[in-house]
Amino acid sequence: MNKKYASIENYTNQTSRKIFRKGKRNKYRGTSIGDIYKKNASSVVYIGNEKGNSMGSGSIIDGKKGWILTNWHVIEKATTVDVWFKPEDLENMDERRLLFQPSYVGKIIKKSKRKDLALIEVQGIPKNIKNIVFGKTTDISIGSTVYAIGHPKGETWSFNSGMVSQKRQNYRWEYQDSRHNANVIQHEVPTNPGNSGGPLFSEKGLLVGVNSFTHTGQLINFSVAVDEVNEFILQQEEEEQGIQYIKKKKKPSYITKKSEKTKTSDSTEGIKKTYPDAFSQDANNNGTDDTWYVDTNNNGEIDTAFIDDDEDGIIEAILIDDNENRVWEILYFDEDLDGNPDIMMMDRDEDGKADVTAFDYDQDGEWDKFEKIS
Repeated sequence: MNKKYASIENYTNQTSRKIFRKGKRNKYRGTSIGDIYKKNASSVVYIGNEKGNSMGSGSIIDGKKGWILTNWHVIEKATTVDVWFKPEDLENMDERRLLFQPSYVGKIIKKSKRKDLALIEVQGIPKNIKNIVFGKTTDISIGSTVYAIGHPKGETWSFNSGMVSQKRQNYRWEYQDSRHNANVIQHEVPTNPGNSGGPLFSEKGLLVGVNSFTHTGQLINFSVAVDEVNEFILQQEEEEQGIQYIKKKKKPSYITKKSEKTKTSDSTEGIKKTYPDAFSQDANNNGTDDTWYVDTNNNGEIDTAFIDDDEDGIIEAILIDDNENRVWEILYFDEDLDGNPDIMMMDRDEDGKADVTAFDYDQDGEWDKFEKIS
């Protein structure tokens, strides 16, 4: 069992801080302001939510799968929405005429209320419509110009620009009946009802945000940053591959917040009191016990191991053998030692190597991101 732990620990040390990106996205080498609209306008859709009595914008991000990206508050209360593509006839772009044109049925397949993001699936997106290309938050800087395409107050497929005012991490905002938290881009692009869910472009014509909300005042507007979108989309891609994840987590016992007031024996003494039959080992043979093996359900099989990696009396990691076959499937880490697990690694095929990593960035009890280790 100690060899099993050593194998997983070694692999974890090598991989837990790496970021695994899936796939590649093409980039434009350069583009003019007019080209930004010309290349992307047909990839922006008009979304009608009859049940929520609202409308908004959306971006086609995968035409083959029929995926359209928008805001959660655009599709709120609905399971399906109506989707209109940009008409070739300019007269039909008028909202009063557009709504009488044939529409597509969009099925809501994923949503994140907290990040105010949603993914719609539409069957039969025309093959001549290109996907909107993703950029990075680092593509823009404070003072650079960004651009938006949307339907402000029903003025369909409007094109606007403005300056980036700031990039804000873990920003919190509220609508009338909901609260949200995400990395956002603050900018001066004119934003009105109808712009919500539409794309925010960099000067290279790459998507860097989803236009989402405004503050009272002039030109204080916000878009959910593309790094949040990437995480949101990655989860959907992995879920479609059949990877099963733990959506909500319980705080493992004895991961203890490290502080000046914490006694060095608090965690380890707690394990001994709760599990009198637990036995310890000195994994690195330096004379100090650093691993405790426990049979939590008292059936004669070890199913949990508590790890004090730096031997300071504080438990930093917990190993779980869920099916009690002497192979650790789950490994929890408290990387910043604040008392809350922030990383989980899963060895689903039990080959001694982790194949899925989960991250809880804001440590709210919900895993924010899952990465498949190839």
